[in-house]
Amino acid sequence: MTQALPARPNLEWLRRTAKERLADLRANDPTSKLHQAQLIVARDYGFKSWRELKSRVEGLVSSQGKSSRVFEAARTGDVEAVRRAVDSGFDPATLDARGHTIYQIAKEAGHGAVEILVRDLRETERRSESDARDVRGILGAAQSDNASELSNILNRRPELIDAIGGGLKKATALHLAVLRNHHAVVRLLIERGADLDRRDFPDNATPLHFAALHGDMDTIRLLVEADADIDGRGDDYDVGVLGWATCFQKVRNDVADFLLAHGATLNLWAAVALDRADDVRTMIVREPSLLQWRMSRNQHRRTALHHAAAKDRPRMVRLLLELGADPKATDATGATPITTASQEGAGSEVIDALLAAGAPLDFLTAINLGRYEEAESMLRDDPGRLGPEGRDTIALHLAVNKKNGKTIRWLVAHGAALSAKRIMWDCNHTALHMAVESGSIELAKLLLDAGANPDVRDDKYNATTLGWARYFGQKELATLIEERGGKL
Repeated sequence: MTQALPARPNLEWLRRTAKERLADLRANDPTSKLHQAQLIVARDYGFKSWRELKSRVEGLVSSQGKSSRVFEAARTGDVEAVRRAVDSGFDPATLDARGHTIYQIAKEAGHGAVEILVRDLRETERRSESDARDVRGILGAAQSDNASELSNILNRRPELIDAIGGGLKKATALHLAVLRNHHAVVRLLIERGADLDRRDFPDNATPLHFAALHGDMDTIRLLVEADADIDGRGDDYDVGVLGWATCFQKVRNDVADFLLAHGATLNLWAAVALDRADDVRTMIVREPSLLQWRMSRNQHRRTALHHAAAKDRPRMVRLLLELGADPKATDATGATPITTASQEGAGSEVIDALLAAGAPLDFLTAINLGRYEEAESMLRDDPGRLGPEGRDTIALHLAVNKKNGKTIRWLVAHGAALSAKRIMWDCNHTALHMAVESGSIELAKLLLDAGANPDVRDDKYNATTLGWARYFGQKELATLIEERGGKL
């Protein structure tokens, strides 16, 4: 008979119940796996899968009491309320009903003080030295594919299996093993009961997100067959696991096919990247407002048309234009879809389709396409466009982001304001700050040689470029900046 969940269900108690059930199963069949026991527990409570049970419990917990108040404090920017909640025991890794943490909520709402508070809390080591040492051992063994050493540590400290640690980006042993396709370690962690859906920091991504972007099919199968959350809503890019397989560096059609065959939900961003015209048409005809939807701040809040241009999908560009997409819409950097196409190296079919639809050949597009005569003509008509208050000064930031040395040199030669601040990814900072964050010493030298001021402070963290270099562990860049007279 199906049991009812308690009024205040506890996920840790359910995990222990699954492990006890596993012991019973192994008494009859030593090859039994944890995910089999988890499935039995889920069905005891009327759910089709452990993932469905887990999602339900997390949703109930996140909507109760203190959690909902803390999420609201993050939305409104009440930094002191967030600080008090964390000091009272609230875990900043807790997810709301959409799968977002207070860190993400604050970032999305533009509450920098809350964002920085939570970031600092997540980056502070609060463990005892012995615990910290064992966590480092677990993570190191996972990274180095040392299943034997990992097993030994987990025999002593099983409660640390889901511990999160590392540098600026923090992850679990399972994340790190997945990232490197260490199959034996992944199997071991799954069998030992690692949380398949634990999120990293700051991307709020599960191991399956990592696998979708970097992993091989064997790694992905291991996670999916163990019942990892196949959708992964709430990651910092808001594209889900399928989006990680399709929307970033390259489109992984094999991964997308596998995920969709195993129940992943097709979203607009993945459908555009996969060039699934029928699906995109159906989505937009059903919900025309999708044409105005925006990607996350990480993708500069691009529209679907920007996204199709960035992914060099001429058929998709033509379809979106046919359905009413605006070729003059701008993203958070001021780029139109044709600007984005030129930045991302899209082909002539995309460029021509956008031009035919009335997209303006603006200054940013002209320099990205190497049409320097037209860019110089525009500059003559508006000499201040690259100045400190110029409308196209962000061109330097965009070129640094793409590490486009040729364009950077052209901009420098034509009087771009080297130390002007512009907003990218919710931070008002200089192009030199961006070069430092990316670790590009060549671009940093180019900008410093041209006269960029290393002591300008960004508006979010109030830090100079030397401060950024030290925070990001860029020792060579920090030395260079100090040699050029840069200060904290």
